[in-house]
Amino acid sequence: MAKDIAEFRKSASKSVEKTIAKSMDKIKTDDLNTVIAFSDAAVSLAEKEEGCQLLGDPDRALFGVPYLVSDNISTKGITTTCASKIMEGYIPPYDGFVIERLNEVGAVLLGKANMMEFGILGAHGKDGLAKNPWDKNKKSGPSGGCAAAVSAGEVPFALSSDAGGILRVSASYCGVFGFRPSYGAVSRFGLIYCTGSMDQIGVVASTVSDIVTVMEIISGNDKRDTTSLPEKIEFRDETTKKSDKPLLGIRIGVPSEYFKGIEPAVEKAFYEALSAFEKAGATVSKCSLPNTKYSMAVHDIIFSGECSAMLAKYDGTRFGPRETADNWHEMVAKTRALFGPVVQRKIMLGVHLLSVGQYNDYYVKALKTRTLIAAELEEAFSSFDILVSPTTPITSPPLDGTCCYGCSHEMSAFSPAIAGVDLAGLPAISIPCVLCDMPSGIQLIGGYKKDAVILKAAEVFEKQTNCVKTPDVI
Repeated sequence: MAKDIAEFRKSASKSVEKTIAKSMDKIKTDDLNTVIAFSDAAVSLAEKEEGCQLLGDPDRALFGVPYLVSDNISTKGITTTCASKIMEGYIPPYDGFVIERLNEVGAVLLGKANMMEFGILGAHGKDGLAKNPWDKNKKSGPSGGCAAAVSAGEVPFALSSDAGGILRVSASYCGVFGFRPSYGAVSRFGLIYCTGSMDQIGVVASTVSDIVTVMEIISGNDKRDTTSLPEKIEFRDETTKKSDKPLLGIRIGVPSEYFKGIEPAVEKAFYEALSAFEKAGATVSKCSLPNTKYSMAVHDIIFSGECSAMLAKYDGTRFGPRETADNWHEMVAKTRALFGPVVQRKIMLGVHLLSVGQYNDYYVKALKTRTLIAAELEEAFSSFDILVSPTTPITSPPLDGTCCYGCSHEMSAFSPAIAGVDLAGLPAISIPCVLCDMPSGIQLIGGYKKDAVILKAAEVFEKQTNCVKTPDVI
């Protein structure tokens, strides 16, 4: 059963050790493969080892509350492998910015959540797939460890990167909330990202209120990250309307281009969800974003190019393990063979696109088209406060399927709507909508730095529909 921060905080106020032990026991007994590695400090705390206790003011906001982070966020003293064999055994000597912030408020890191290798869609991690708590024979998504753990009630929230929409897709599959903030709102210091211009750390939780609470803690300027915004973004909309129309005046646009390939059951659930916004006072109307048809291709080109450049350092010379060989070239080839097949193909595509003769024809054109896509979205927000789309065109695919998101070919983003959000650096949240046989999600997209607008709309929807349900499997 999904639980919120308040429940865990109440339990921790009585006994932090029992709260941590209970979460760790549940992770093990649920058998969802949500965690790659546990924190030694959390294990010691759960086992009440002598001298191990959570120090500091017990009145801190998240004192004793357990959480998880995806395996590509650096954690001091805990292995951080990006779910890849090429980083197996790596233990960072420092914490990422978000970990530092959560340590300050007393939260307890249980360990590293399972994910796709380097957060790349279709690239299975070295520890296998995380199972969906709604149906253990189905996938929980590319960042599934985080979403599955929250859905099953193992932790109240988790942090994950969101390149290609991996956080939002996983949240949709598991029936919880997944929020990606505006680009730069959260420092990426300590995040081992695969695409520098699009990746951003976000939050998975069972309530919108918990997302806001965590975002207010982990956001803010960090001089160690050049993409970090100089001023903190507001995530809580303090304006209140004393009526049954809390969204009165909010304009919601439904781009027609976001519905290609949608399953009938998902589309039905989507439109049922839209009616809840209308009942809350929002106006809903259709619109068109013609440049959307280019967003997937542009995302693929830019993602592959940046991914190949970022992963080039794992060659056995300075970073990661080193395979033995007779000469340097053979050593590099053997070492880079530790990448999974999908990651290898992504690197080779990126190298090709950045090569002489291809760079101007593909990569430069993709950058120019990205500007057009971002400008079109910015113009759309002069007419609308929120754009909406199904988070995923399908519900969770089978665990033994060939692709982590149900399609027959490899992409870097899940859908045109998700690709557009990444390219423009916009805030977006996946919220659970009316269930089919499995959870599905509706994505709310806001203007840049308008995070509070979509969070407020999501919270209104949550309260009016009671959209977060309990998996029967757990």
